[in-house]
Amino acid sequence: MHHLAGQFLVSMPKLRGSVFGESVIYLWAHDEEGAQGLVVNHPFDLSLGELMRQLQVPAADDLEGPVVVGGPVEPQQGFILHTDDIRVDGSEPAGDADAEGRGLTISYSREMLELIAARRGPDRFLLALGYAGWGAGQLEQELSDSVWLTAPSSHDILFEVPFEQRLHRVAEGLGIDWGLLVADGGRA
Repeated sequence: MHHLAGQFLVSMPKLRGSVFGESVIYLWAHDEEGAQGLVVNHPFDLSLGELMRQLQVPAADDLEGPVVVGGPVEPQQGFILHTDDIRVDGSEPAGDADAEGRGLTISYSREMLELIAARRGPDRFLLALGYAGWGAGQLEQELSDSVWLTAPSSHDILFEVPFEQRLHRVAEGLGIDWGLLVADGGRA
């Protein structure tokens, strides 16, 4: 089986109107037991500072950083996808290194939230609430049903590109004009 950890999934138009409509998902784990990923292009409607307050982590109100709705599983839980320059207990490898050799790590802990709140966190990070999960064989089935396209991931898309441009940028990288694909209802 081809493991897709470290890749993007792009939802096909047939998922429009569902929880995963118009989604780019970064898969941080994929094996025989299933897959886990974060939706990386649906911004959460609170600022990072406000979200930290809700999670009861002391933070400056003007604390900035990308916050997304990561998926429907455990929506109250923070998942931090970040460069591996800083790790804490429980941080797990989550994908390939960029050109500078920095790999990606996923952290779930309050300790990482506190480091970010104190502006001592990793160089680049994305804070997600909730995640997307698939059981054993489920993602493979959905891929064979053409529910998702797979695409190489990029740190720039994960951390820098404005949320509303991410889907188009990933599609562009695959040589697909997203606007045309959607207009055509996704019939290839």
